[in-house]
Amino acid sequence: MCAPALPPALGLVLPLYDEATNVERTVRGLHAALGAVGAPFLLLMVDNGSTDDTPRLVDALAAELGHEALHLSPNAGYGGGVLQGLRALRTPALGWSWGDGQIDPEVVAQVWSQLGRPGVQLAKARRVRREDGPTRAVVSGAYNLVTRRAFGLGTTDTNGCPKLMTRGLYERLELASTDWFLDPELMLKAQALGVQAAEVDAVMRPRVGGASKVRAQTLWEFTRHLWAWRRGWRPGAPGAEDPR
Repeated sequence: MCAPALPPALGLVLPLYDEATNVERTVRGLHAALGAVGAPFLLLMVDNGSTDDTPRLVDALAAELGHEALHLSPNAGYGGGVLQGLRALRTPALGWSWGDGQIDPEVVAQVWSQLGRPGVQLAKARRVRREDGPTRAVVSGAYNLVTRRAFGLGTTDTNGCPKLMTRGLYERLELASTDWFLDPELMLKAQALGVQAAEVDAVMRPRVGGASKVRAQTLWEFTRHLWAWRRGWRPGAPGAEDPR
């Protein structure tokens, strides 16, 4: 008689918007890298209103590899897609990474290993080198300078992914941002709770295909939300409106 399959220890959300050229390579790489760690895991591919072949590829990969797919329509925003994926998971550890293949899958496995250390509730990647072009480097560098100077965040890469956490921390954080502010919201709330993140160095690889969803104006969106945070605004709070 075969032993019953163990339930997943980790649930990893992969937000995907028009990533037909990247999704198969990314998912297969993660499946292999996380499988080598030895603990059971689940990839939840979130097709976030894609208009290309992403939905079909996601369903095929889920059926072949034993993972799950979630289809959203219309697009729920970067944070909205991630949050819907997190809410669908029931695993003791959970988090998200990117579906564009710009972070090596072995980095995701290393971050997961950090989460297994005693007392570690949050683990993430820290991009120490970027190979994805000058615009992304300038936007990221300026933004991280603001977060360190204005908020004292103890990381040089607030937005670095993957971000993995224990379920207990996830439930305490009550994440609510449906846009690009989801990453700093997590880090700011974790800091307020006294949680220190374990970090793994990573290289941001160039895109193989598809188009980046981050633009130079994203820096303005991030900055606007950060200053609103200093004034007491919190995403998802009763009566809270998106700061303009």
